Amino acid sequence: MDWREKLFGKVLVKCDSPGTQNGQFENVPTMQALADCVEEGEGPVCGIYFSFANISDASDDFGVRLEEVYKKVQPRLKVVQVVLWAHVGTPEGPVEREAGFRRSLTGKPWFAVPFHDVDTKRRLTQKYSIAVGVPTLVIRGRAVRDALLADPLGDRFPWPAPPLHEVLRGVQLQGPGGNKLYEDLPVDAVRVFYFAAHWCPPCRSFAPSLCAALAAVRKRRARYANTQLILVSSDRSEQSYNRTVQSVSSVGALAVPWSGSEPRQSLPVALGVGGIPALVITDGSGKVLTANGRQHLAGDPLGLNFPWAQRPVAVLTEQALLKMARHPAVVLFVDDEDSEIEFAESVLAPSAESYYEECSIQYPGFCPYQNSSDDETMDFDYPTSRHSRMKKKSFKHVMFYIGIDSTDSADMLREHIGLDDAVPLLTAIDFPKQKLVTMKYGDEITTDSVQNFVDAYLSGNADFKPLKPYSEKC
Repeated sequence: MDWREKLFGKVLVKCDSPGTQNGQFENVPTMQALADCVEEGEGPVCGIYFSFANISDASDDFGVRLEEVYKKVQPRLKVVQVVLWAHVGTPEGPVEREAGFRRSLTGKPWFAVPFHDVDTKRRLTQKYSIAVGVPTLVIRGRAVRDALLADPLGDRFPWPAPPLHEVLRGVQLQGPGGNKLYEDLPVDAVRVFYFAAHWCPPCRSFAPSLCAALAAVRKRRARYANTQLILVSSDRSEQSYNRTVQSVSSVGALAVPWSGSEPRQSLPVALGVGGIPALVITDGSGKVLTANGRQHLAGDPLGLNFPWAQRPVAVLTEQALLKMARHPAVVLFVDDEDSEIEFAESVLAPSAESYYEECSIQYPGFCPYQNSSDDETMDFDYPTSRHSRMKKKSFKHVMFYIGIDSTDSADMLREHIGLDDAVPLLTAIDFPKQKLVTMKYGDEITTDSVQNFVDAYLSGNADFKPLKPYSEKC
């Protein structure tokens, strides 16, 4: 499926279509509306404008400025507006709420996510961590509100971030073992950029949990043994800077030096950081893996899903158990060894990717919030693989997990549903419908056998067993 439909669904509203003054919006296929937009490289870009409903032009200065810049940079920019909390400022009735939604969009020279497409709105707000700072504009994953306001003529559009390697080229990062150039870090080392200051109380309370999680990640997974923490200080004095450095010294953190005021000021822009404490994780090439590491760490304090990049299969955590109270899940239990975890990922990922692709669902990532984009009322029709004769069946959003033996979450789940400690063991658990199915003991677990198991489960043709109701025990 094309990236445009994955982001916005199949249909968008054309805000300046004929008849909008009378409340009649024209629906346009997403692929048609954004036909010439490119995801990467040169070409027109898509901007996602998150706004509140019923905010007048007099009070929404950003919306006015965006429209002015939009006219100057056309046709290099296409805008899709996402109207959030459409009940704000209107009576608590669906008719009035939709009327307010229409008033806020009428005549705008761009497109919008339809009023009733609540799931897409929720997914977009989760994907781009839209919690504060609305209204704002996101272009290629980066909030560019401040850049737009500082460039009213759009001369620097699309306001690209300075490349990370350019910001840090030649910078001597300070560490307990001596100075080290950023470009000399191991190519395979994941980089964890920690933005903090000693004057910030949340930073002081966050640092110990960050160090503990990073130490656990390095010890648990060989592939992350070289993970490097890089401190970017916002301190106001060198004395405070030294205290912040000391707070993360236990994990061998490198720090942008106090004398390096230019890179310390440029890095928040390069990585889209608007406040502290903040945690941004990149790979060796500078690609951002997750921009909201602080929230993810709060929901996954052991770093089981580090580096929290969006992918189809997640490690089972206690937060995942809470989500399983509302959504069914396919879980593969394995030993706590790198080779076993990698094996689990390799056999589960193809089925998970196929499922998300067929159902037009974005990867769930590892959002720590219970009230995420998952819509409890939404069912999906899953077309089973081309080689299967099984009929498709409606079901709720399914998650895919790896249950690591001896972790609290895996042990609690096994105990609650009465599974023994055999590994590897593949099971599909549906707490909402109080049933489960387990792959037969002794069957070989391969990519193909997992796909067949998932197809049988989703089509309703598996050998289901009753499950006692979900309780707070998990």
